[in-house]
Amino acid sequence: MTMSLERLTDVATRPDPVVHPEVEGFWSGLEASELRVQVCHRCGTRRVPFAPVCFSCRSFEFSWEAISPEGTIAAAVVVHRATGDREWSAHVPFVSGLVDMEHGLRLPGRIACTCGKATHRGAPVRAVIMAAPGRIPVHGFAHSCIPGGAPS
Repeated sequence: MTMSLERLTDVATRPDPVVHPEVEGFWSGLEASELRVQVCHRCGTRRVPFAPVCFSCRSFEFSWEAISPEGTIAAAVVVHRATGDREWSAHVPFVSGLVDMEHGLRLPGRIACTCGKATHRGAPVRAVIMAAPGRIPVHGFAHSCIPGGAPS
């Protein structure tokens, strides 16, 4: 059973992600407050990164299924200088990292944390929806120090 993702509101705007039609299932999942991944119809492999063909059995048949929002930090860094789009400068410093999820999946994302513990390998986090004014909502992760974040 999956659980509905909480929403965190960014106080500053940020660039929109590039949304390709082939990964529409991921984005419609976020709209439905779910974190969805591709699941191969032939072999059952859950896929990240998303692709039109299964990297295990080469099948083109798949569906989008929700996974649990619970995860643990695999690696994280504190970003102190924004690069790329200038809108990111309003967010520094911020934590970015890789999160181990169920089914052996590892997802990248920004990590909401004010206590510094989400930079430690194994720290529990929870997938959330990060909404910025006038922007496409994206997924991210929250540590338990953030209201509605991961359990301790």
